[in-house]
Amino acid sequence: MKFMTILIVLFSGVGVVSAADSELEIVVTGSRITDYDVMPAVTITKSADFLVQEITLVNDSRSPKLRKSEIMSSINNLVASAKKLNGIEISYGEGFLSPVNLNDDSIQLIQSRNRVDTNYVELFVKVAFDKTRSAKEQIAGLRNFISKAKLVSRTEIEVQGDIGLTVVSPEQYRYDILKKINTENLKVKGLVGGNCEISISGLENRVMWERTDISALTLYIPYETDLKCG
Repeated sequence: MKFMTILIVLFSGVGVVSAADSELEIVVTGSRITDYDVMPAVTITKSADFLVQEITLVNDSRSPKLRKSEIMSSINNLVASAKKLNGIEISYGEGFLSPVNLNDDSIQLIQSRNRVDTNYVELFVKVAFDKTRSAKEQIAGLRNFISKAKLVSRTEIEVQGDIGLTVVSPEQYRYDILKKINTENLKVKGLVGGNCEISISGLENRVMWERTDISALTLYIPYETDLKCG
């Protein structure tokens, strides 16, 4: 099954997904967090499903038809090259990403506001993350793929921002997190004694995440624990 992708730019590193997004692949960009105080005590860490890089194809040929033809031919070359490599995919879209389909009229060229007779299109190149290999090695491979793109005529490629990462369906980990919270609180109750009662609030909240490594996310449910001892 191919998952659609929702793009969320998270300069703070924090994200949340609703129940309606239960089968979406979340793209997280931005730096790793530096303040762990925003997370509760119980979390789980998951490796990225994909590493992803946003790119822009730009063309300033005189004729609008020529600009479109050259950009679309360059996209076709990217897709063809990706098919020859295991795990590389080319996606596009605004908010929700889909695999590039050159027969789909939804690939729209955007008129540049800063450059006359110039059009561009924004794409995403992603590679399935292999846990058996180093993230740096895979990032280098992704960037190498982009650098070797076969661009047609006046088409140029611009890399946008840093490497992001994705995780498919964060909500699928809800009950793993809840079980871990329950186990933690049973341990706490055992340590403080039978005269104490523990109440937990916030378990109805959605799963949230923060980027805590170059290739990993920490997922959690924002909850609070209240301990009362008689």
